[in-house]
Amino acid sequence: MAPWVFVLAPLVTLLLVSRPSARREWIALLVAVPLLVLSLASVGGLFQQFVRASGVMLSGAFVALMLSRPGPLFSRAVAATGIAGVTILLVGRYLGFGWPEVQSAAARETATFFAGQAAAAATQGAAGETARQLFTELAQRAESVAALFPAILVLAAIAGLALAWRLYQELASRPVPWTAGSFGSFRFGDQVVWVPVLALAALVFPVSDVPGGLSLTIAAQNVLLVCVVLYAMRGLAVFWTVARAAPRAIVLALTLVAVFLSPFAVSGLALLGLADSWVDFRRRVAPPTTGGLNP
Repeated sequence: MAPWVFVLAPLVTLLLVSRPSARREWIALLVAVPLLVLSLASVGGLFQQFVRASGVMLSGAFVALMLSRPGPLFSRAVAATGIAGVTILLVGRYLGFGWPEVQSAAARETATFFAGQAAAAATQGAAGETARQLFTELAQRAESVAALFPAILVLAAIAGLALAWRLYQELASRPVPWTAGSFGSFRFGDQVVWVPVLALAALVFPVSDVPGGLSLTIAAQNVLLVCVVLYAMRGLAVFWTVARAAPRAIVLALTLVAVFLSPFAVSGLALLGLADSWVDFRRRVAPPTTGGLNP
């Protein structure tokens, strides 16, 4: 569901700056460039234009960071997302619109989309009644969903850059000399734990909004959503590491249970990732580096 530009723009840019020479690189460019042009040239409202412009700026910031100061993928993706976000908001302010206008456009486009899906389900009679009710409810909640679009775009940007970087490493014959670590090693600074703490404090203790139409409550909700997903990914990385030594049947059973109880599974993984900040489970389960017998 993430915008294609978040993957295609950085992938195409990285392949071009690496001076493609192999056949697989040219084939990838022949496929990716037309898709990128179509995604950028498609007609859309203010929100879609905002997303496409954000993707282009995101790609430029990420490639510039990786070429000038190569470093860990996750930290560079977060930095590029922040640079692109600030830049697009400043450009929008110069052009006469801000995030409130983009959010309103996103709410309208979302409501229109779900209303169309509800109308299509209504044509199926009794078989589509459940779907019609669901899409109608989603259309009615479009405004509250649009309030969380900043967090959704941030997560989509980080995921898109990670996927583009992975594809680039597989396709390029002369890639930038830096590879992403395994998923099982995914972690970030333990000091990040204060970010969700402050976001929760802003939700629990009401604070007055700052001038300029920025709602601190909505901002805290977006920050908390990003933190929950990232800590859930860290928890999944811990589970991924521990599961290597577990019997396959147990891992498969836990996976099936998690699919049917996904809200509880995500919450549990987020708590596991949060606890990993203090406990460091992967260090505890890692095999000893010393050889022979310990005295």
